[in-house]
Amino acid sequence: MILALTSLALAGVVATPGGADASYKARRVAVLVGVQDYDDAALKGLRFPEKDARDLGAVLGSPDVGGFDRVFVIEGHDATTREGLLRSIKVATADLQRDDTFVLYLSGHGTLAIDPVEGSELYFLPSDGRLDAPERTGLAVVDIEALVHELPARRRVMILDTCHNGRAGSRSAVSSPTQQLLSGFRGEPPAPRGGRDVSESEARLYAAQYWQPAMEDPTLENGVYTHFLIDALTAAEDRADLDEDGLVDVMEAHQYARDRTMTWTGGLQIPRAEYRIVGREEIFLGGARSLRGAAERALIAACDAVLARAKLFVNGTARGELPGVYAIDPGSQLVEIQAADGRTLMKQRVNVTAGETLAVEELLRKQASTLSVLGGVSANGGAPGLAPVGVSLAGVWANPVRISGPWRTEAHLTADLAHGLAPIEQIEQSSGALALGVGVGPAFGPGWAAVTLDARDTWRSSVYGAQAELGVAAGIALGADLLLSQRLRLAIRADGWTGYEEWDGEPSPTWGGGLRVGLGVPVQ
Repeated sequence: MILALTSLALAGVVATPGGADASYKARRVAVLVGVQDYDDAALKGLRFPEKDARDLGAVLGSPDVGGFDRVFVIEGHDATTREGLLRSIKVATADLQRDDTFVLYLSGHGTLAIDPVEGSELYFLPSDGRLDAPERTGLAVVDIEALVHELPARRRVMILDTCHNGRAGSRSAVSSPTQQLLSGFRGEPPAPRGGRDVSESEARLYAAQYWQPAMEDPTLENGVYTHFLIDALTAAEDRADLDEDGLVDVMEAHQYARDRTMTWTGGLQIPRAEYRIVGREEIFLGGARSLRGAAERALIAACDAVLARAKLFVNGTARGELPGVYAIDPGSQLVEIQAADGRTLMKQRVNVTAGETLAVEELLRKQASTLSVLGGVSANGGAPGLAPVGVSLAGVWANPVRISGPWRTEAHLTADLAHGLAPIEQIEQSSGALALGVGVGPAFGPGWAAVTLDARDTWRSSVYGAQAELGVAAGIALGADLLLSQRLRLAIRADGWTGYEEWDGEPSPTWGGGLRVGLGVPVQ
């Protein structure tokens, strides 16, 4: 639901549906600002900020996409004055609590003021802002960052679709004195003064580097970055969802929008981001409510997950801490992830193509260690062997040993039980086998294949008594581990084997196979 905030701001209250229970439930709140009706004639020319705010608000408020509980769109001259914006944001955030998620989106003109000694100061201009007096009439970006930072909501996002360089066709302008200063610099002007560092579970997304244009495009009918941000949450959700968990988090949405914005503008506009997401504390902007709810519950219990402050190495050279986005040359690269305590979580050689996005989570998932319990049916043959068909139970430990490359290892224990006619004597018997073995083979997405080697203990019991023999078997297994949730996987396994045993002093070849389905959970 999209709410008009102006009347609420004037009244000084925001209604909370659902009574006391709803007021203590974790909520998702978004405030979206679009400013394009300016008093200052020097600030005319923008076409889409209000539409940007409405379009993104509709996506965030959709139950099938963002699922935000309250979405406030602020547009129109009177609502977007400096005083009106500050009052509206204050009202909208007055009852935020620790477990809430908050998004602030700003679209409109930006500018900068330059002090050759102190550096540049970036400003967002409200409808009554003046280009020649941003210090008095604008909102300093560092102050907006501080405002969002100090909110009690645990997950906070600021999105700024504006630029500050004054280039033609962009969402910014600069005053004449500033333009004169800029023309006197041989290179870029001094970098903006540093604001407050992002804290845990906080993200700031900027449509462009501070010295690049943030462009509108009539064919897209939006700001370019905003268009692709919306695209990441809607039509392109499958492509933006890098870890294929059915959800689009803030980093995935920005990365998708960043890449497409760079391509669309020919590299003139390169969006940037600052975020610090600790452990698995993602900030989800899109995806099914059921998946998002399950994931966010898991986040609270997993705040010390292995990727928190993990270090990335490429070809033995430290590149930085995770989470983060780092450039990597195309070709064969040795990628290593180390936990904060120095443990190697993954070391793998990968082949990267130009323009590809390599998700660390996907590399780790392929090498994740899991325990699975599966049940199904088995078929057996040989002389004298087991009865032809039986039931089967298996326990599989995937990746007890992690090796470089797209490889999966396993240790498994299989128990088969059958009752029926023996294949040679044609007498009724109960029979079974216990197999303990290992396997290794390639992993490809959720699927895998393995060559297996087992030690088997086969027994049978009939009117002639009981008998047991040891043997060995080699085989091939195929399967898949499908992600159901953050902590649960669907395991599917089909295998075939051939082996050798001695019965009554005579060598006996045996063979068989099975089909099993079960559930698995990750282990450290």
